[in-house]
Amino acid sequence: MNHEHNFNLDDMLSASWDQLLARDLASEVEGFSADKRCLIPELRRFFAIKGYHDLLVRLKTACEGKTSFDALKSVALEMRQYALERPALWAAASRTPTIDCAEWRAAHEETCGLIKSVLAECGVHGQHAEDALYMLRSLVRGFAVHQILDSFLHVYSYDESFERVVDIYVAGLRSVGAAAKAALSATTLE
Repeated sequence: MNHEHNFNLDDMLSASWDQLLARDLASEVEGFSADKRCLIPELRRFFAIKGYHDLLVRLKTACEGKTSFDALKSVALEMRQYALERPALWAAASRTPTIDCAEWRAAHEETCGLIKSVLAECGVHGQHAEDALYMLRSLVRGFAVHQILDSFLHVYSYDESFERVVDIYVAGLRSVGAAAKAALSATTLE
């Protein structure tokens, strides 16, 4: 089996890492498959759906027996753990659907819906919940990438550091939830 890649420096610098990863995965899949018609969009769809389904199962398990901010902390910790254990599937599941595929959209919406339901238990709704979801995904992805690359200086414990980051994120959401509740109360009193 030939594992030689035909990338030159110009190709590498002109393509995004996502494209290079997709090409590399496609060549690997083709190497083990008699079907040479495996296309990059098909692979993206496959890996994204698998990533979303795997992540959803883990997030549901993380939430069992927990509510509100405890559930949110568990979701954040599990998202990071998944990103560390399955970085390619995490990257695939971090993408919003790029092609019209009902199964991909459904998996994306179900995973985001679970996280938004946890945020709702925390008193965060509407646009605040959308923003909080994006922040959480960015926070997890950024932290996991730094951890994988070992790019933080003087980190005693990545686990403890991430837990502090999640505590700060939760404190911010508590503030947003409290402000939204106060604004709603003020509106109903008028």
